Amino acid sequence: MPSYVVVGASRGLGYEWLRFLSQDPSNAVIGLARTPGPVEAQLAADKITNVRIFKADMLDHRSLTIAASEVSEVTNNSLDHLIVNGAYLGPDASFITPTEFVGQEDLLRREFIKNLDVNVIGVIHSINAFIPLIRKGTTKKITVISTGLADLELAQKANIAFSVLYSSTKAATNMVVAKYSAELRGEGIILLALSPGVVDTATGPPPPEHIPRMQEMGAEFANIYPHFKGPITPAQSVPLMKKVIDNMTIEDSGAFLSHLGSKEWL
Repeated sequence: MPSYVVVGASRGLGYEWLRFLSQDPSNAVIGLARTPGPVEAQLAADKITNVRIFKADMLDHRSLTIAASEVSEVTNNSLDHLIVNGAYLGPDASFITPTEFVGQEDLLRREFIKNLDVNVIGVIHSINAFIPLIRKGTTKKITVISTGLADLELAQKANIAFSVLYSSTKAATNMVVAKYSAELRGEGIILLALSPGVVDTATGPPPPEHIPRMQEMGAEFANIYPHFKGPITPAQSVPLMKKVIDNMTIEDSGAFLSHLGSKEWL
């Protein structure tokens, strides 16, 4: 029975991972959420009965350690797959270019720290909490959800100067994944930084002031990838990501790939 833990399973891609994995009754599927109640209610509404939810916050390493202990009781003290999905993408600074932070230095520092805390430090906390279980697993795979916006080549091709904080902290996360791979490769543990593509996980319409730059980003993507027609859904992204994960071998460990299993981000 393959076992999966999804960190950051409250909604969007994280919840879709739970829904998709639950379709195979041989999977042991566990989600971590800061507030389990609403996730459990959604699972009940969707008539999904073979998923467990435990409380944990990527900002609180103690809560992750407690969750890992709870998971161990369900999975016989082992874990095959850890999927670290949780991320921070704050709306206040997402569409600001580097020079536009002039006069907004407090916002820059506040939002950069929030991005760093979740997207980098929270990832390290998550992996460290579950490494003891992964070591005893069979598949031994750790996947961290990243973004194509963290790719230097795409950043040079695309004329997109905003999303500074999210892109840069996700680039740091990719390096964290590579460093874990260097440390754990000898134990047969496979790590992957994986971009899900451009996925629509919005829970409501965007603020009007964000729409021009969202359109600008879409136009740049379409210029580089003429086939790009807009965001895909979580239900389209997750099966593609699962295929990439399944195809990963120890020789690939530490890679940064797209949902297409390549450096094609869209």
